[in-house]
Amino acid sequence: MRRRLASFAIGAALAACMTAAPARDPLDLAPESPLRPWPLPIAPATPAAVHEPVDSVVDTDKEYDLAALIDLAQRSNPTTREAWERARQAALAVGLVESTYLPQLSVEALGGYQRTPLPIPETLIPKGYFTSETREIVPTLALKWLLFDFGRRTHAEEAARENSFVANVAFTGAHQKLIFAVSRGYYAFGASRDKRHAAEKALKTAEIDGDAVHARRSNGLATTVEVAKAERQVAQARFTLARAVGGERTSYAALLAEVGVAPTIELRIAESDRDAMPQPPADTVDRYVDDALANRPDLIAALARQRAAYAHLEKERAEHRPTVALVAQAYQNIGALSSDGGPWSHVNKPGGALFVQFSMPLFDGGRRDMQAAIARSELDASTDQIEETKHKATKEVVDAYFTLRTALAEHEAATVLVEAARTAHAAGLESYRNGLGTYSSLTDDENALEQAETELADADANVRTAAAALAFATGANIGDDARAGR
Repeated sequence: MRRRLASFAIGAALAACMTAAPARDPLDLAPESPLRPWPLPIAPATPAAVHEPVDSVVDTDKEYDLAALIDLAQRSNPTTREAWERARQAALAVGLVESTYLPQLSVEALGGYQRTPLPIPETLIPKGYFTSETREIVPTLALKWLLFDFGRRTHAEEAARENSFVANVAFTGAHQKLIFAVSRGYYAFGASRDKRHAAEKALKTAEIDGDAVHARRSNGLATTVEVAKAERQVAQARFTLARAVGGERTSYAALLAEVGVAPTIELRIAESDRDAMPQPPADTVDRYVDDALANRPDLIAALARQRAAYAHLEKERAEHRPTVALVAQAYQNIGALSSDGGPWSHVNKPGGALFVQFSMPLFDGGRRDMQAAIARSELDASTDQIEETKHKATKEVVDAYFTLRTALAEHEAATVLVEAARTAHAAGLESYRNGLGTYSSLTDDENALEQAETELADADANVRTAAAALAFATGANIGDDARAGR
């Protein structure tokens, strides 16, 4: 009967294995042919939102200035939330290492049946063996406490803490990148809006100039060619206005994308204060380079990564050292024993064990040496990364510094140019009305005025963007300046 039951159990197990592992070709998971693209599956339903929906934090009746847009971005953009989760994971990794200092307690249970033939002198049993049957259940409370590991956990904790610091710095860096991206998008949108205003003014100017041409034509003082050119100027101005409106909408969508909200949401964006222009940078760029080397998150994180790599190397070196652990067990032996079909003997008694375990790794095929070599390579790479980050920071600061100085000079020149163009156009229009000037000269003045106002809009945005870029390159918190209205 036991053999029959065993055969039935083995057959049932094999049938279950065959049922659980259906026969299929693994290549069925790959694309069928290199000639056709793999059909993308339908996207699964989005899980329930863990965070507050973005639309719920948007006030369509509010006018958003730069500070309000930055605040909205910090509450809605997923990049900062992702960096925050990374920082939390790194902090939990420290707790994971700290847990190895505590004893590990587990509940185990071993149960089963064993039938064992054992030899015995034929003088006792003629057939020369007897069969022992055992049925046993042993529930156990096991404890293992690593007492000494000669630096493994200490250096692992140091590496984890440095990695947590790196994640925290990266979180701050993500906020700074977001603030700069929103600031840049805000100034670009402001420039596109100013260009639209300039295009509207240019259309009105073209219409005024056209009225002057028609007035002179009605008096027989303007030619048909001049009338045609005037109509062409008006049509060109309308075309330029349509293109400016499209550019404004494009920059608006780009700004909302940087903020992290849907571009279809209609927000009221406040205009920047024209009087609050950024201050010129200091005479030398060295001070900004020093600030960058002391404050930039990427450089601070690179230094911390180097410390983490060194701690990881020390941890791998400690893998060559012994460990000392305390091992204890408390169990209950619940079992029965029968020999050659005889009566069963039963036991239900507690037992226990206490050991001090010494372990010294001797040979592992070179695994520990390879891990130490990898850790040494990571340390060397982190050192090179520091130098690379320093060079990158210096270049970005120098570029931003001279870009700001150039932008300020261009803005000053553009301001003067606009005033001169306005004066020249007004004088040219008056001269044409009085018959002292030509229409060709008037259209030149009109086009020059439109171009000057467009260049002033670009220059204003370039100054503000360059100032934000210089602050970002030095590691300063440009969000504070934005909230202060600078």
